[in-house]
Amino acid sequence: MKRLLFILLLTTAFGSIQAQNTFKAILKDEKTKEPLVYANVLVEDTQIGASTDEKGFVVLNNVPNGKQTIIFSYVGYRTKEKTYTFPLKTTEPLTIFLEPNNELQAVTVYSTRTRNRIKEIPTKVEVLGKEEVMEETAINPGNISKLLGETSGIQVQHTSAISDNVSFRLQGLPGKYTQLLKDGFPMYGGFSSGLSLLQIPPLDLQQVEIIKGSASTLYGGDAVAGIVNLITKKPKEQPEFSIMLNQTHKGGNDISSFFAGRNGKFGITMTAGINTQQAKDINHNGFTDIPKYKRAVLSPKIFYDFDDRNKLIIGLNSVTENRSGGDLKAIHSENNPNHTFFETNQTNRINTHLSYENTAKNGNVFSLKMAYGNFERTLKTNTNIFGGTQQNIFSEASYFIGNAHHKWVGGLNFTLDDFKQQQPQIFSLDYQHKTFGIFSQDNWKVNNKFFLEPGIRLDYNLKYGAFFLPRIAAMYNFNQKFFTRLSGGLGYKLPTPFTNEAERTRYQFVNFPSNLKAEKSMGLNLDFNYKAELADELFLRFNQAFFITQINNPIIANPNLLDNNIVNYQNANGNLVNKGLNTNLRLSLGELILYVDYTILNTKKTYDQNKALAYTPQNKLTTTLAYEDEEEGWKAGLEAFYFGNQYRENGTQTPNYWLLGASVQKIFGHFTLALNVENILDVRQTRYENIVSGPINNPNFNELYAPLDGIVGNVVLKFDLY
Repeated sequence: MKRLLFILLLTTAFGSIQAQNTFKAILKDEKTKEPLVYANVLVEDTQIGASTDEKGFVVLNNVPNGKQTIIFSYVGYRTKEKTYTFPLKTTEPLTIFLEPNNELQAVTVYSTRTRNRIKEIPTKVEVLGKEEVMEETAINPGNISKLLGETSGIQVQHTSAISDNVSFRLQGLPGKYTQLLKDGFPMYGGFSSGLSLLQIPPLDLQQVEIIKGSASTLYGGDAVAGIVNLITKKPKEQPEFSIMLNQTHKGGNDISSFFAGRNGKFGITMTAGINTQQAKDINHNGFTDIPKYKRAVLSPKIFYDFDDRNKLIIGLNSVTENRSGGDLKAIHSENNPNHTFFETNQTNRINTHLSYENTAKNGNVFSLKMAYGNFERTLKTNTNIFGGTQQNIFSEASYFIGNAHHKWVGGLNFTLDDFKQQQPQIFSLDYQHKTFGIFSQDNWKVNNKFFLEPGIRLDYNLKYGAFFLPRIAAMYNFNQKFFTRLSGGLGYKLPTPFTNEAERTRYQFVNFPSNLKAEKSMGLNLDFNYKAELADELFLRFNQAFFITQINNPIIANPNLLDNNIVNYQNANGNLVNKGLNTNLRLSLGELILYVDYTILNTKKTYDQNKALAYTPQNKLTTTLAYEDEEEGWKAGLEAFYFGNQYRENGTQTPNYWLLGASVQKIFGHFTLALNVENILDVRQTRYENIVSGPINNPNFNELYAPLDGIVGNVVLKFDLY
């Protein structure tokens, strides 16, 4: 009996030893082949599991004999299950590839110049991807104002009550402190700043990249608050051809088209459009709330690949527009002597740009960029004519070096900003800025958790001297779900006479002294990010950001003279301090997506008894609920925007208000039909106050804090040939 018991114990022990199997694996990204750090590996229906190390390697011990299902999961990737029979025939680690999930896939960013994926960039960059751009384009194909207006931290502000000119504020700062780029070229701003957003069609855009906080180290002046970089589509082997028709119920029409194709070494893209609008007096006060305009856009681009390592792009952008607003009777040419006030803006824009890239065998890249822009604008009223020509030249040579731990870029550039006034005025607004720059930036991957991005720039302007612009950003990944970023840097803005105040007074009395000093700034940004797959198909993204920017001796219009519609620029004796926080949440469950964005701003003028900056909402809330059924081709969305109280120049507060919108899209093969309604509550500033004062033939108009056009419905028909 004792002998039998001994045999049983020995057999049990031997079987237990045989069950002590070891499983080894390396988990990698299916596309990039990079290791997945802290991925989870679990034997199904057991407590046996572990996480991968910094090389993507994992070991599971005590795996039982027989068939076992092992589950591989990682945040942002599709879960994979594989069945193995133990003991395995090999003791070598198995390589497991996981497929990125579309909800949390990697995004390549171009604005930081180092061509990194967004998850490896310490600088806070927000990207509106292809799908988001396409959705907004189908709703408003005429221009990008709506696309930017619904973006986190951006406020689109109307600067003219009769011409509907707009500007955009990034993190609450006036539009002149944000640089608008297209494929990295500074093509807009200055004399055209109030019209730029209205003259850019979105149909050729691939994505929109937004850097919040000082980006002067990368792009020089004007990037005090940040940059908005519009990245256009490139031709592929499969051609693309789209035509969009848009009709609003208030007399707006848009016809736009985009073509892209490639044949061997040659490629081409072509964007063309015509936009028209009838003059409308919504509140029946006799003045246009929606101006009349007609605009034509033509933008061809040629791509030529000499070989796999040498590529050339040549592009042209042409915009012609006539825009009219004012007294409705004067607009309709009724020749009534009591109703003569009108304002017309005639604009012509020509931009050409060239870029060349040479990629060495080791992956290093030499880039050469050149651009020339000519913008002509004539602003006429019944009492005044103001016009001018602004010419811009931009050239840059840069070199990129990349390896496993460093992605470095450095270069030289030259910019020319030249404005010549056409008609004589009391004061001359002519100026010329010639600026030479040298810059360097390194994206340093210290390890898989810690990234540093030091940068430095030295600009020298022939009139205002040298500007030393250091900047540093850091990112630390606590794990795959949680990371934080911190960045700070210096910036500057050269004086120009083009501001919202000058636009509002129609450049009738603008004094631009030659002794103005350049504005200088310092900024700091901190944000915390959490992303996770909470359950099957339930994804959460959360970002909490804090920011502060101080602009020293900002250029302002003398407030005492501004009351009399005289714009006299001066450097303020103090600072503009902009502080705030931004909370951003995105929750998706299958076909449903909930987006919530909340911004608190506290922008004070230390040079004016710490008063709040005028016409900046202290609280702004954006919420969007979207539904998408790809199989059936349905998309639908509900939007709500809350604008908190704003301060006027005289210190009084404006009312707060909500803007509501709804849209639905349906794809029918090659056709897409979209219906959209904006401002469902019909909110208008003219419901709160009379915005017109002074003589009827030369009136004054209040600053704008709310829409004038009220509820607007439109229908869009898009045809995709391929």
